[in-house]
Amino acid sequence: MTDSGPALTPQDEKALQALIAWWADAGIEMDEPIVSRPAPAAPVSSQPSEPRRQPASEPIRAATPQAARAAGFGDSRTTGPSAQASASKAESLEALKQAIDSFEGCALKRTARNTVFARGDKAARIMLVGEAPGREEDEHGEPFAGQSGRLLDRMFAAIGVERDQAYLTHMLSWRPPGNRAPTQDEVAQCLPFVERHIALKKPDILILAGELGARALLRSDTAITRLRGRWVDYALRDAAGEPTGELIKALPIFSPRYLLARPGEKRLAWQDMLALSDQLDAST
Repeated sequence: MTDSGPALTPQDEKALQALIAWWADAGIEMDEPIVSRPAPAAPVSSQPSEPRRQPASEPIRAATPQAARAAGFGDSRTTGPSAQASASKAESLEALKQAIDSFEGCALKRTARNTVFARGDKAARIMLVGEAPGREEDEHGEPFAGQSGRLLDRMFAAIGVERDQAYLTHMLSWRPPGNRAPTQDEVAQCLPFVERHIALKKPDILILAGELGARALLRSDTAITRLRGRWVDYALRDAAGEPTGELIKALPIFSPRYLLARPGEKRLAWQDMLALSDQLDAST
């Protein structure tokens, strides 16, 4: 009689059954059923055995709202009108800025130094929407105030667009603490302001710098590596957030912060700038 191997423990048996189920879902058929050997019975002892003591498990404590706010995540509760309600009342860029300044529904505002609205010529043909303010933007209260802004200015200058000939803003008006990625709730809270911003500015050409803005504003789940460099139509929205039927030419590109971290991608950014230059010439 051959030995068929050591007996499986209950944990091993459970893991084996899970593996077999995974194989079945993947379409793998077994030639023979797998049968585990039962574990041998424990020897009978004449001495009474003491019950084994289970180690006390440390309770898992749920994060409190106070701890979440201290970490810069806030909570989902809002104070006062929603962003959509506040944005819908703005009939000018100045009124929109005031609405954002007075908005208390996003927890990011409570950890940021300044509200970051926009910079550049309000009559510019180009409007660029970046992702979120960084440390220098937060300190100065101005979009693209740091190293990424200097790179962006050089990119525009290379095709003859000077610093004051483009209108720049961000998807979020406040810096996430530590430059962390914004949560989906935070993006959703700020989206009505950005959409109203675009509708009031109504540029000839919209540049979406980075995956955050491109995916949110285009209602797309496509990665920026596939979106960039392709002209798409952005649907303008009215004060209620509904599409008006009017379209704006939009070009998703890599964000300057992404290019600083991956200099090898600048060749693709240069292609995008040439595409922008051609579009400006064609629509003159």
